[in-house]
Amino acid sequence: MKRKLLTLVLLMFAVSAFAQQESKRGPYLTNGFWDNWFVSVGGGANLYYGEWDNKITFGDRIAPALDLSIGKWVTPSVGFRLQYAGLSAKGQVYGNAPFSETGDHTNTWNGEKFNVMNLHLDGMWNLSNAIGGYRADRTWDLVPFTGFGWARSSNKDSWNTTAVANNEFAVNIGLLNKFRITDAVDINLEYRHMFVNQVFDGVALGSRWESMASLTVGFSYKFNKRDFERFVKVEPADYTPYNNRIADLEKQIATKDANARSLSDQLAAEKSKKPTVVESRTEYVVSPLAVFFQIGKADLTDKEIINLGYAAEVIKKSGKSFKILGSADKQTGSKKFNQAISQKRAQKVYDVLVNKFGVDPSKLEVVAKGDENEPFDKAVLNRVVVVEN
Repeated sequence: MKRKLLTLVLLMFAVSAFAQQESKRGPYLTNGFWDNWFVSVGGGANLYYGEWDNKITFGDRIAPALDLSIGKWVTPSVGFRLQYAGLSAKGQVYGNAPFSETGDHTNTWNGEKFNVMNLHLDGMWNLSNAIGGYRADRTWDLVPFTGFGWARSSNKDSWNTTAVANNEFAVNIGLLNKFRITDAVDINLEYRHMFVNQVFDGVALGSRWESMASLTVGFSYKFNKRDFERFVKVEPADYTPYNNRIADLEKQIATKDANARSLSDQLAAEKSKKPTVVESRTEYVVSPLAVFFQIGKADLTDKEIINLGYAAEVIKKSGKSFKILGSADKQTGSKKFNQAISQKRAQKVYDVLVNKFGVDPSKLEVVAKGDENEPFDKAVLNRVVVVEN
């Protein structure tokens, strides 16, 4: 019978594992301490294995069982729980024993009943997720577990009016079947086997160990957050177009600076000539200047500061007012974060122009566009501040 049951369980697991077509494999993001907690309750039957329990029928040995658990899943495959299990146990003894149901019958068989409490900490392994991949909506999960704790037996309807209690170290192994009903609720079918010292039932004969099998049915409630998210590595951006654009802008600024110096030289030459009644006017023009930033950053590189230095000279000479437009790309970050980072970027350019290169602050206006304004067609180019008049 046990062999047939084991074969059936393995067959069900195989069908469940290979039927999952959309399972996710790790690594997974680490959830917070208060995520993925659950509570469980269950009821069923206990079957104790003592020295002489095989002398009575199987039905006479069955006693009620109760489970109460609280636990947490650390990963989709690994979790732990603290469980109270037990309630009562029944069996058979020969002669007087602490948990006998009748009085002094030294040389007769007597039934026994006693309270059972098993408080234990278990480590759980979700075999379905470990082998078949994580899937939050899987109908059935197979979860082996093992643990240890404290077990206590005490009087229950005993002829012996003296209180008797045994406290022993207990080892538990078992198998939990979870059947998903909703995102928050599972139906549980649990088989558990507790191993304790042979004196647990008040009789010390035979082997060193005794045990109790339990089969319970119940349900679990899972608190939010209930699922796990897969970690996705962000690939580094290709900055080649960005660097090429910087080089082009540097060439443009150098050319314009050379032109400005040439105009200044021409003006000096004209001034050295004999006075004539002429009207001269010098026009300083600054094309839009783009200052680029790394993802999530508001720091300026040495190259960008040099570019701003050239631009600052032209701005001061032009006497015109300029806007400093900060932007962020829509593909990364929330709208709130993008608004804040665009403000920081624009303010950084403003601080360098005013504090480092002496531009009149009244000639500058800082405008944070967030991700509402994307001047270029690539995300890496939209992490930018544009200076224009």
